[in-house]
Amino acid sequence: MKRCMSLFLVLTFFSLAFAQTSAEKTKFDAGLDAYKSGSFQSAQNTFLEMLQQYPNGQYITGVRLMLAKSYYKLSNYTNAEVVCKYFFTKHPESAYTDDVHHLLGNTLFKLRKYNEAVEEWITVIKTTRDPRLRKISAGYIYETMANYVAEGDLEAFQMRHANPLLDGLVKLARARKLAQSGQNNEARRLLRAFLREQPDHIFTEEARRMLGGDDTGSTLTRSGNRFLFLKSLEPQVQKTSEAMVAGMEYALKEYKRRNPGSKLELTTTDVEPTVVNALNTVEREIEAGQPLCVIGPLNTDQNASLALVSRYEKQPYVVPLSSQHGLANLSPYTFQINPDTKTKGRFLGEYAAKELAVKRLAIIAPVNNYGQDFVESFQKTAEENGSEVITTQWYYETAQDFTRQFRAIWREGFYLAYRDSVVQSDSTVGEDLIRRKYRTYLNDIFKPSRTGTRIDSTDLPSTGIDGLLIVIRNPDFIQFFAKQLAFSNIRTTLIGNEGWNDPLMLRKNRQHLEGLVYTTAGYYDPDSPNYQAFMNRFRTEMRETPQQFHLLGYDIMKWLLSNYSRGISPEALRDRLENARLYEGVLANIRFKQDAPRVNRELTVLRLNLGHIIRLNN
Repeated sequence: MKRCMSLFLVLTFFSLAFAQTSAEKTKFDAGLDAYKSGSFQSAQNTFLEMLQQYPNGQYITGVRLMLAKSYYKLSNYTNAEVVCKYFFTKHPESAYTDDVHHLLGNTLFKLRKYNEAVEEWITVIKTTRDPRLRKISAGYIYETMANYVAEGDLEAFQMRHANPLLDGLVKLARARKLAQSGQNNEARRLLRAFLREQPDHIFTEEARRMLGGDDTGSTLTRSGNRFLFLKSLEPQVQKTSEAMVAGMEYALKEYKRRNPGSKLELTTTDVEPTVVNALNTVEREIEAGQPLCVIGPLNTDQNASLALVSRYEKQPYVVPLSSQHGLANLSPYTFQINPDTKTKGRFLGEYAAKELAVKRLAIIAPVNNYGQDFVESFQKTAEENGSEVITTQWYYETAQDFTRQFRAIWREGFYLAYRDSVVQSDSTVGEDLIRRKYRTYLNDIFKPSRTGTRIDSTDLPSTGIDGLLIVIRNPDFIQFFAKQLAFSNIRTTLIGNEGWNDPLMLRKNRQHLEGLVYTTAGYYDPDSPNYQAFMNRFRTEMRETPQQFHLLGYDIMKWLLSNYSRGISPEALRDRLENARLYEGVLANIRFKQDAPRVNRELTVLRLNLGHIIRLNN
């Protein structure tokens, strides 16, 4: 009997353990699927839940790695750094250690801690057994050293790390710095020495490319009869890339019908989601015949490196989607179609102050680089134009409850409305007296009128703030803010950034968001006669219905073609693009101004009005 009972307990234990492992695996797989599909917020939430439910589970190392990756994709680099460093403390012997060092390097780079980033990637090239990861990290080391690391620090890296691969990367970085400063002879000597000393180094082709015809006997062919689109292969953006290709192809077909003798072409090439692959692809394409302009890819991590290549190769480069601040500053040949974060904040700050005439503003924004850059630019511009930011409330991207933020803004607005009424009746009263009167006023209105009853703050409207800016990155947040806005009882003009540009979600929550004013870089009215006519032509030619990214591809190609002429060089095209007049597209308008060269300044202002989206600016 005792033996049977023991056997029963053992079987029960293993059954429960198996059930837990199975549930843990199911949840982990769900998080992976969300990540792979590009739903990074959902993936992050899943992995955070797993940390709580299975703190010692079988998948805990994978959970922490994927949580850090999710933070990184959501631009929450501070949290990504914390998770990576904690990983080394908890799991020093994990098989994922190299992947985490690599991710931490990428994260530190985004945080502009360039030397620390290089240290992490050096760890990877010294310890990993994965040749692919070693080459990627080596590429990051090279690009970062060449562009962000001082000469003295290069020598320090060499002294700290006796590693032949690193030694070669340092020589290449020095050669590039020399070439960029005009010391071409010194750069060539260093490159030749590198090729003699390390003929089997994984970056020998980079050295030969830098030497060009001097050592290889080949020269770059200057052919100006094609545009090149770098087509991203990542699952979450692959359909977007394909739509953009279709839009560009249609624009080129229109052009060729008007210019039947033209041999202008659009070529596309696939790009893997690594910086090294993008660099190698562009270099190979330029060697085959320099395109007039390179467009894409959609992977934001590759944009900065390709911008630097555009400067080195004097190659016009168009960034279609990234709003990362500073990209265009890396190269006079780089053009940003999606206005950067600071441009968007500056535009909306000016519009709020001048057009909406809001004098007092409150802000709710995420604690990340995007939120901080947007708010800084918005606030500075709004205050320069006569508005005042009363309070800024921050939230983490994992949050779904914003009660604290709304209550803080309600209190500010309620007090300001009271102060206005006092000053209106007696303009000589001082601030100290107003605050004493206000405390008495609060005691009176919130004192229970009868036993068991009490007025809640949200029962009374807060009317002292004219405009409330809520910054979001993902339209998934619309549902959370909309519901909580309904209970906040803050009567104000609601203002939003481009994260609110989801017409279906806005209409679904229109009863809470009526009057919302927000901006977007691209907008089209599907019911307008102009779009309907364009749609019919596009359908006939391309056999599909044009959507947002078809239109973006079409507008980019039309803009390029409007500045093209037969026989134009890439350098001359660059000059025309920078100084071109306003291009008014089906989806996007494109224009650059002197105060922000090569960053598009055109944004559309929209309002939610009785369930309809209406355009406020031309």
